[in-house]
Amino acid sequence: MHLGMIIVFISILNHLPKNTAMNILQLNPQIVVYTPLGTGLAYFIMDYGMSINSCWVVRLAKGEVKHFDSNDIRVEGNPTYGFPLKPEIPDSWMIFKEKEKLVKGN
Repeated sequence: MHLGMIIVFISILNHLPKNTAMNILQLNPQIVVYTPLGTGLAYFIMDYGMSINSCWVVRLAKGEVKHFDSNDIRVEGNPTYGFPLKPEIPDSWMIFKEKEKLVKGN
């Protein structure tokens, strides 16, 4: 585990209420995910219980580590099971340059 990720987790633990139960799942291997900020690799999923959405720790393509609510994550599918490899990405996530590429490509 990278030192930067350890620092991030210590920071998160210090901000939680005292009686909060939390589980952290390390993804090994990492999962390719799509986020509002672009694609990345998910390293951890943090679960705080039934009443709070899970938090995904993602390393983006440019090296940034960000936390995303589970509503803001799309996971690559598996064609073997009938799921398309690239998931549907909401229009609101697309950066202007990505939209231009799609328009020019068609």
